[in-house]
Amino acid sequence: MARELLALRPQASLLLLEKEDTVGKHQTGHNSGVIHAGIYYVPGSLKARLCIEGARATKEFCDEHAIRYDTCGKLIVATNPLEMTRADALHERATSNGLSLRRVGESELRELEPQIAGVGALLSPETAIVDYREICRKMLALLQAAGATSHFGETVNRIKETGSIVEIGSKGGSWQARQLVCCAGLQSDRLARMAGADISYRIVPFRGEYFRLPPRLNRIVSHLIYPVPDPDLPFLGIHLTRMIDGSVTLGPNAVLGLSREGYPKFSIKAATRPT
Repeated sequence: MARELLALRPQASLLLLEKEDTVGKHQTGHNSGVIHAGIYYVPGSLKARLCIEGARATKEFCDEHAIRYDTCGKLIVATNPLEMTRADALHERATSNGLSLRRVGESELRELEPQIAGVGALLSPETAIVDYREICRKMLALLQAAGATSHFGETVNRIKETGSIVEIGSKGGSWQARQLVCCAGLQSDRLARMAGADISYRIVPFRGEYFRLPPRLNRIVSHLIYPVPDPDLPFLGIHLTRMIDGSVTLGPNAVLGLSREGYPKFSIKAATRPT
């Protein structure tokens, strides 16, 4: 958001406030690192358009700034005739979104992935993997080079609008701005209420947990391996994900998060006041 604002208004005075000591410490740095192609979304929907355009823009940004990514592709594997029928419907949806998904038969699947069993699959050659924290670090460097100011370790605890000015405060200081944009992830509802917004929602976090395979199994697959999704369930299912560091993860499950920013197992943070 900060990068886009400076691109639209190069002469603007822009301040970036972040409560952590660097960028990408939360959702951005705790995802699977996949650059999704946009297979699953309803053709013509906003999600489909943003995913497809976002994948293209992400790869272009990486190419421009020499950030490594791997277009390893994804195989969506069917294990029975019913899943193969669902895969055919998924192929039609992806084609309508302008993607070049390819049907793979059982014998070719065995050639592509000897460790994977299935009656067929869909191959998405455009799916890639990257380290999004590295992208964030590069964006921060570009912002600072463009004249933006950044303050880290500043937890915002006060937002107040007075006339044409927004006052933002933390334990370390206070600032005034004509406009404030909050990109706060799992804390967005709290900051909205802090700013006096009348919201009717509250974020309830769920954490996806993955196993990391031992290093000796890092070459067990060459592609990302996903199941054919069940249309009655809101999840993509358990999958094998190659990571940009060479490791492979297996998961996820989904567990209720008892701490919004507690990533290790058994993380609990009791509320000290109503939030």
